[in-house]
Formats: sequence, structure tokens, C-alpha cells
Amino acid sequence: MNRYEIFLKVAECGNITKCAQSVHYTQAGISHAIAALEKETGLTLFARTARGVTLTENGRRLLPSIQALVNDQHALTQAINQIGGVVAGTLRVGTFTSVSMQWLPRLIRDFTARHPGVEFDLQAGDYDQITEMLMAGKVDCGFLAAPAHEGLEFFPLYRDPMLAFLPKGHPLARKRSLTLDDLLDEELIIPAQGSDNDINAVLKETEKPANIRYVLNDDFSVLSMVEGGLGVAIMPELILKSCKSYPVARPLSPRRYRTIGIASLPKGGISMLAQTFIDFLVKDALIHRM
Repeated sequence: MNRYEIFLKVAECGNITKCAQSVHYTQAGISHAIAALEKETGLTLFARTARGVTLTENGRRLLPSIQALVNDQHALTQAINQIGGVVAGTLRVGTFTSVSMQWLPRLIRDFTARHPGVEFDLQAGDYDQITEMLMAGKVDCGFLAAPAHEGLEFFPLYRDPMLAFLPKGHPLARKRSLTLDDLLDEELIIPAQGSDNDINAVLKETEKPANIRYVLNDDFSVLSMVEGGLGVAIMPELILKSCKSYPVARPLSPRRYRTIGIASLPKGGISMLAQTFIDFLVKDALIHRM
């Protein structure tokens, strides 16, 4: 990473230690890069606080220009590789937790076995954040659930069943499957809108209002609350596979799914490397069904 990329990562993390851990640098290395950039610009870019660092007014003013510079550097590298027919470089991928845990280790291993010159820069976020990254050019492609933003091209990969999650011993756990009507009178625990728009889409199918008790930003916190007996939840099955312990799970009747796919800017607006990875994912999904 160059000093401009490190600047963006520190601004994102708000903490030197967290930034160093995320990019596998030493804290001293990160601090040195920021100091070098501040010397180069003649400006103080970060203010040190008890909790970490925050951008100064000068840092905030430079942020869009530095982001544009990094995007242009990335595009130049990809263009050079494309002219030479080389599948190499850094691929920036937006991803959410269950995909990161269940799919990416194998996908990255298999893809880099074919293309050893490729490195991955993974950017975690919820659906809304990944969409924003794609539209701003901060990532080359990103995992999302349908429907994707109309300005993006979406390639479906997997239909992930939606399940009802119940505390152990709950009366509804005696049923083999559950309808929405079974669940709407229960106290529901749901992820926030940007975290999991598919749950909100399911709830919009019924005219009866849901009894929403808690709204949380983290999927695993939702399951922990259910396991603790604080309510019930409707969540995708892939999350269940990521948990070491979990509450009772039952399929919905009729069955409902979220469609997970990989999204990018339309063809012509992405690099050969990104297109090669997307083609790989689509073919892999046909073979393995993820």
C-alpha cells in the first residue's frame, strides 16, 4: 500500500492500531506513512484523540481528492495489465459477514491458485455500504442480495433460504415449518435496514404490522438475543452455518429466499481482473452451488 491508500484506511478505521491490523502492517509503519504524507503536503491531516484519530479540517478537504487519486492509480494498473493480457493486481471486493465466513476462504484460494499475481483487498459492510462503495469506485465488485441498485450489474449466485429462529422451548418450535402469521404476533428481533433488506422485504408481504421489539446492526447479535429468549427472528440460512451455537431454526411456509450475487458497474466500466473474477464466481456457483 502507498501512503495515499494508508491515509484512506486510517480515515476509515479512525484508529492506527485497527488500521495496522487490517492491512497487516506494524503501527510504526502506518504512523511513518501518515507522517510522510503530512510532511509532503505540509498539512496536519489527523488529530490524535483518546480513542484514536480523526481527520482534521484539512484532512477532510483532501479526502475526496486522495480517494480519486487512489482510484485513478488502481485504474491505471488495471489498464496496463489489460493491455498486456495479464490477470494480476489488487482486486477490491465488498463483502458481508456470512459470505466472508462461508465462501471467501475457498473462493480466494481457488482463484489465486489460477492467478497467483492477484491480491485481494476485502472491504466489509452491509448491503447499503457495499452499494455505496461500488458506486463511488472504492471496490471493483461486491457481494449483494437482490435487488441491486439499478446502476449496477448483478450476477445471481445462490438462493439462500430464509428461516425462522426461535428460543429453545418456544411453543412454535413444535411445528416443522412456520408461516408469517405464526411469527407476526411474536416479539421480532431484526437487523437494521442497511444490514439485511431481505428481512424487511419479507415483512412487507403482509398487511399485518410486525411486532418489532429490537433492531440491531449485527446478524450474530440478533441470534444471540433470540437464543437468550428475548424474541424470534427471520434470518437467512447462510448465517446459521456461520454460528457455533444457535437457537431453533425452522423453514418458512411458503418458502422464501434471498438471492446472493456479485455486483459491479456495467461492463465497460470494470477491469479485466474484476470481470475475470465475476466469470469465475458464476462458473463456480454452477459447479458447487456455493
